[in-house]
Amino acid sequence: MSNFTVNGVYSYTSANIYSYLGRVPVSSRALERAFDDFDITPTGTTDDLKKLNAAMYEEYSKQVQQQIDNQNNQQVIPWASLCAQIGIQATGDYDKDYAAFNNAIQLLSQSAVDGQAMTYFAGLRSEASQAFGLSNKPEAAEAPISYRAYQAQFMR
Repeated sequence: MSNFTVNGVYSYTSANIYSYLGRVPVSSRALERAFDDFDITPTGTTDDLKKLNAAMYEEYSKQVQQQIDNQNNQQVIPWASLCAQIGIQATGDYDKDYAAFNNAIQLLSQSAVDGQAMTYFAGLRSEASQAFGLSNKPEAAEAPISYRAYQAQFMR
């Protein structure tokens, strides 16, 4: 077990660092830099390590959420033009839009009286199978990197 000294005064054992941060920095300077990066004033207690872990996790969570928000804002809704053809505004919510499309197309198909309209609605249904296909269904957004990988940036 080794000790890490921060600011030449405060000492932390590698066991404590590992238990709170899940990894041990390569040097005392790396730990000191992590405290500085997150504006935590060391006092030599394990509360410092708790604060450091909480600050790192909060920053990581903000970055991940921002990346997810950016990805969602840039996402093009593959079925938007299909919905617009029958008068539905696509929301980007796959399940809601798919249900709204099916309800609308069913109502419109029931009112179709001639063969041309029926063929048109059949074509829309066919197009919907591609637009609402599984390849276009958004998955739950995932973090671009794991928290451990993010945390490792500050422990080098």
